[in-house]
Amino acid sequence: MSQKTYDRLIHSHRGLIAGTMRDVILPAILGKETDGILYWIGKDLAREYPVASLEDLIVLTEQLGMGKLELRQKNSIQHVWRLSGPIVEERLAVDKEETSFSLEAGFLAQELEFQLSAVTEAEVIEHKRGYVEILAQNDPQSDTESERTELAEFIEIEKPAAKQASEADSHKGRHFRRKKQATQK
Repeated sequence: MSQKTYDRLIHSHRGLIAGTMRDVILPAILGKETDGILYWIGKDLAREYPVASLEDLIVLTEQLGMGKLELRQKNSIQHVWRLSGPIVEERLAVDKEETSFSLEAGFLAQELEFQLSAVTEAEVIEHKRGYVEILAQNDPQSDTESERTELAEFIEIEKPAAKQASEADSHKGRHFRRKKQATQK
């Protein structure tokens, strides 16, 4: 690690350990395959923390230190998300074009797949100075039940105090959701 990298990470919003893991160690281990593997790690991360709503997804994304997530556009097959905030700005300041947000894209794809019950893929479509935009597309014709069996037990998100009280009643009792059918071999 260089002095420049150390100085940047020690004073970052992510902190030295998180920044070192994400920007130094993982790329060193994964090499040229970093983007592809981070995408699948993001999908696996979503399997650890499945959430029941877009509101929960927004809160969880920030809690995981990925940045501030905002839904910009939505239709029946596409969602355009903006990921911003100090963490994203810091990462983009290093090298806007080379900074990978594949982990975040994979995470969003899997979370939306749980919620929509349709195969969903996501990709970064725009890098700007203070944010990235991620396009998530689902295929409503191919439901996830044809893929494999997976049960998702939605987690209860601890929300900031103001939101928590108003939404407490709306999510009561929503803990389980059948995700996918078993693949026949």
